[in-house]
Amino acid sequence: MTQRPPPEVTPGYLEILAVRELRKAGLEVADIRKQRRAELPEPERGFLLELRVWLSRAAWSKRALIACRRQDGGATIGRAAIDDLAQRLGSAQAEVGLVFATAEFAPDALATAEEAGIALFRLVDARTAFDTGGWGEPGHYPSWLPAYLVQLVDRDPSGGQARYRLLEAGGAGLIIDRLERKEAPHG
Repeated sequence: MTQRPPPEVTPGYLEILAVRELRKAGLEVADIRKQRRAELPEPERGFLLELRVWLSRAAWSKRALIACRRQDGGATIGRAAIDDLAQRLGSAQAEVGLVFATAEFAPDALATAEEAGIALFRLVDARTAFDTGGWGEPGHYPSWLPAYLVQLVDRDPSGGQARYRLLEAGGAGLIIDRLERKEAPHG
């Protein structure tokens, strides 16, 4: 049986994935509004879609600006993209920021996101995640496997290296923790 390639990541598709994954993690997502859409120039090639939403869980509730970013040029997402989102929070009347992206994040982006309280997520091909996750025999995929999975991206506390964890049901606490601003280390 020939496996079909995963669907193209369009702005609408990435919006649906972002909202679905936040809800799967246990966050309420409400009042979804498109804030901005832009095409990314060379070398990134792709798009940026910003959504303004209300995120809540129990007593925690914040207005969020979600940047959905597809980059096709192979470049990593750097500090400038995180700084841009952090600066746009005020004009969007948002308190927290999240980035859902198809590209990897550069080390400076990870540090900036941690300091600014911005949660980072990477969209990955589910077959690759399945093959490398040890869940079953590589190349044989269960019918329930979606085309893409989402990883929460942050820095490992022991070494500061990028850490990728699949976003799972009940993971709202991990997301909320990423949305809290951290003090920059002194030294």
